[in-house]
Order: sequence, then C-alpha cells, then structure tokens
Amino acid sequence: MKLMKKSVLVLFFLLVLIGCAGRKAEQPQPVDFRTGTQGLYLSFVSNLPPPKLYDREPLNIMVQVENKGTETVGPGDVVFLSGFDTSIITDIPLQGVDIPTLEGRGPFLPQGGVDTISFRGRIQPFSSRRIDRYVPTLLLTACYHYETIASAQVCIDPNPFAPTSIQKVCTPSTVSTGSQGAPIAVTSVEVEAAPQKTRFKINVQNVGGGDVFRAGADALRKCSPYAAGLTFDEVDFIRLADVSISNIHITETCKPRDNSGHLRLVNGQASIYCEYGAPPEQSPFLTPLNIVLQYGYRQSIARQVEIRAVS
Repeated sequence: MKLMKKSVLVLFFLLVLIGCAGRKAEQPQPVDFRTGTQGLYLSFVSNLPPPKLYDREPLNIMVQVENKGTETVGPGDVVFLSGFDTSIITDIPLQGVDIPTLEGRGPFLPQGGVDTISFRGRIQPFSSRRIDRYVPTLLLTACYHYETIASAQVCIDPNPFAPTSIQKVCTPSTVSTGSQGAPIAVTSVEVEAAPQKTRFKINVQNVGGGDVFRAGADALRKCSPYAAGLTFDEVDFIRLADVSISNIHITETCKPRDNSGHLRLVNGQASIYCEYGAPPEQSPFLTPLNIVLQYGYRQSIARQVEIRAVS
C-alpha cells in the first residue's frame, strides 16, 4: 500500500514538472524585428472596387493598410483617393481619411498592426454628359510620419598609431547595417580612427520605393494630391534626430544639416559625417553607435475601373 502511495506521488510530481516545462516552452521569444524596408503596406481589398460597374451606382472602395515597419502610425497620418473627375464621382472626402493607429513590429510582436480604410462615393448619371464609358485610374496615396532607429557596433581606437605589440580587441572598419524595418535605411557606417578622435561616415538610403519629405505637419498637409504640392526644399529631406555613442550625444558634430536639423538625399542617398572623442589612455573597445532619423513618407498604389452607362 505504501509503495502504491509513493508511486502516485512520484507520478504527480512528474506531471507537474512536465506541465511547468510546457508552460516555459510556450513563452514568447524575442525576435529580430528591426529588419525590412517597408513602413506602410497598402492593398485594395478584392473586388472593392470591382473592375466594372455602372453609373448611378455607389462606388465602394476598401483598402487594407498594414504596418510592416517598427514605428507606430496613427491619427494625423492620412490616406487620399484621387485620379478621378470629382464631378463624375462625388462624395469622396477630398481631405482624406485618417489612418487608424497601427503599432509597429516589436521584440515580441513579429507582425505590425493591420486595419482597413473605406471610401464611399457615388457615380453621377452619364446621360446628361453624352458619354457611355469612363475609365479612371484610382490613385490611393498614403502620407505619414515615420522613424528609423539604427544601431551599429563600431570599434573605437583612441590611439590607432600605438605600437603593434599592444594587443587590440578590434580594428576600426566599415560596418554594414542592412535595413531597420523602415523605408529609410542606414545602410552602413564607415569608421576612421585618429588620435583621440573617431570619425563616422553614416550612409543613408531611401529603400522603400516612395517619396520622402521633411518631418512636420506643414509638409504633411502639402503631401495631399489636392494641395499645392510639396516644394523643392521639402522633398528628399530627412531629420537627423539623434546620434549617440557610449551614451554620449554627438548630433551637434554631424554635418551636413540645415538650421532645422535636416539633410538632403540626392538620388535617394545621403552621407552624414560625425565625430567622437575618446580618452587617449583608453584601449580599443567595441560600442553601439545609435542613429535616429525622422521624416515624412508618401507612397501610392493605383487601380483602374471601367464605368459604363446604364443602357
């Protein structure tokens, strides 16, 4: 009888241990989320709008918006519908529709937020216009703010010309950083060591396929296809929000920047030059170089529809 009780207790404890191990295995694991070259991803929902419809019918359009990057998108960011004659297709809000809050990907969130946006218009009768067919290309344009956060592990050597007999854990060199889950990427950091000073060349590129413009509400309003449009001194600008190393902010050493901290992309690319001073008596060491970029971004998709007169 005692042997049976012991066997039952042993079996009970084994089941408890197995259950605990199972629960531990089910715990979410952090993922490498700062990858990819997209911010928002837009797509028309199937058959909304349909490829063919008739006048006097409602025009229903539904778009899926997915945040494939790491920065939260939300109210204040807007989607516009354009590309049509506003006297033929009416009731479409020309001020656009706010993008719902969509969280970005995170260490325990491998997929960002997903939602839908709807436009409902009405097609006016063709009879008074003496036309029997109208084929517009509907253009959907998203205008939103975004941010890139990049980190590169760089080698700092305050005394690069020290005797070669001194053991060094690293040698300053170019570091490839890839993509950071955003349409603007820090692609690489070139490191040049000098006595008591390290220089960085930070290479930036527009990899998202859309248009980049200055961060701020003024430029965001001009992004609308119904506005006067973004000007030459607003397009292809990004704001260098912060550059830091060893918990020391070195943004003020970085060039080129205008008075508002922006730099311009040329052919979708730019380079930022920054400096960091380290104590000469310190031996070479590896440390993260952190970079934060802020900007507005515009991207579009299109779909053609055929509208026929009711016979």
